[in-house]
Amino acid sequence: MGEVEWQPEPQLGNDDDDVDEKGSGKQIKSKKNDKKRNNKWLSVRRCARIPLKMVFAIATVYVCILSSERYFYYWVQTTIERTDVHVSEINFPAVTIIPMSVTNLNASNEAQRHTRVFNMARAVLWQTPDAVQLDKHSFEEFPEYADVDPTALDMDTVYDSFQDACKYFFAECSWRRKPMNCCSLFRSVSTFKGFAYVFNSVRCEFPDETWPWSASASGSLSGLNVKIHRNQNFFNINMLGVIVHEPTQQLGHSIAYSTEDRIVIPVEPLRFTAEADVKARPVQMRRCLFESEIVRLGQSRSECIYKCHVQYILKKCNCTVNLPRPVTTRMENITESSYYNGTKLCGVKHLPCFNDNRLSLFSMSNIIEESRDNIFTTVDCGCFPQCDHTQYHSSTYTERLSSVENNNSVIEIDVYFQEETLFSYRSMLRFTLIDLMVSYGGIAGLIMGISVLGWVNAILDHFACCRLPSDG
Repeated sequence: MGEVEWQPEPQLGNDDDDVDEKGSGKQIKSKKNDKKRNNKWLSVRRCARIPLKMVFAIATVYVCILSSERYFYYWVQTTIERTDVHVSEINFPAVTIIPMSVTNLNASNEAQRHTRVFNMARAVLWQTPDAVQLDKHSFEEFPEYADVDPTALDMDTVYDSFQDACKYFFAECSWRRKPMNCCSLFRSVSTFKGFAYVFNSVRCEFPDETWPWSASASGSLSGLNVKIHRNQNFFNINMLGVIVHEPTQQLGHSIAYSTEDRIVIPVEPLRFTAEADVKARPVQMRRCLFESEIVRLGQSRSECIYKCHVQYILKKCNCTVNLPRPVTTRMENITESSYYNGTKLCGVKHLPCFNDNRLSLFSMSNIIEESRDNIFTTVDCGCFPQCDHTQYHSSTYTERLSSVENNNSVIEIDVYFQEETLFSYRSMLRFTLIDLMVSYGGIAGLIMGISVLGWVNAILDHFACCRLPSDG
């Protein structure tokens, strides 16, 4: 037998390993290339997102600014709170009665001239319908009154006291259909030199402790009904002025002048209130003052308007007026001083300037009209009402009674609520701070996809102790 030559066994897998090593090298290179390629595209994608994010960020800021304007500039709104407020829930308005034009029964020349000056001063200071009939010659007829304070002219000096004047002035009075003593219902007003009577006002001298009163019904005779003697002891009343105003203010926005026998004034009140949050915004935005602010300023709206009118007089006529004047002041004292606080006092000689500027000294309008030659201009006094107040809007109806009904002896005044219910308005924040925060969050979430929780997670992920564990 022949010898069998030994041959080594072939090693399995060596070639495959070589192939694998070569293949794995290629795969590693391929992976590296793919990674570089992916990193390159990732950088491109990241860079491409930056402008997009900037656009979204700018849009977010812009929309947030628009939302902020609603909070900082257009934040107060007045809406109807109730439509069924009963009149018993508010105060009855104050009523001021002022004789505007009289005829003196004393036939002496001095008395007649004094009466004419009195009527002329009332017409100009109150801008009654008679004021438009006055011309330059009307003011030049009374040189002896040139330096007399026109606000101090009166016709009640023939009486020794207010009670005597009141007793002869009024014929009869009733309140809520119940007869009352007129002198217990009315008080004298120092601003008008005692020749004016006011009801239900806390601004007059010695007001009733229970004022302001309220009424629970509407319609004729349900409020204040007054009858005044047209023929007084020493003069006859030709024209009356009736003012309906807030009990806390000196005067109202409008005055009813009438020469008729019956003056009917139905009142339509509107109540305004405000939320406490409204106080956080500037006065120029909310257009009203809270009670604490009025106490701090030390003046009511009517006093603010009066001071504004006095400043306007000083600017236009280079003089000032001294009001209010104590009710005890008499005729012998009205020419004692021609200066007040270093400024010349207005006299009768300044009435033409008053009339030319159509300035009603006792008007409680916040706007002074300066229109001339069809050019409309105004002056705003900037005096704001109390945030919680009631406005009394009135209409006036007059009629002349027949001689059988009245015999031309009395003037009747009837003031009442026209309806038993009224509207109540409330000022509130249109856009609160909470609304602003919600708006910011909604805008950021809608446009940028940002939330508070997302920001918290992003911050915590930067700390190892708070990082969430990965699946690998």
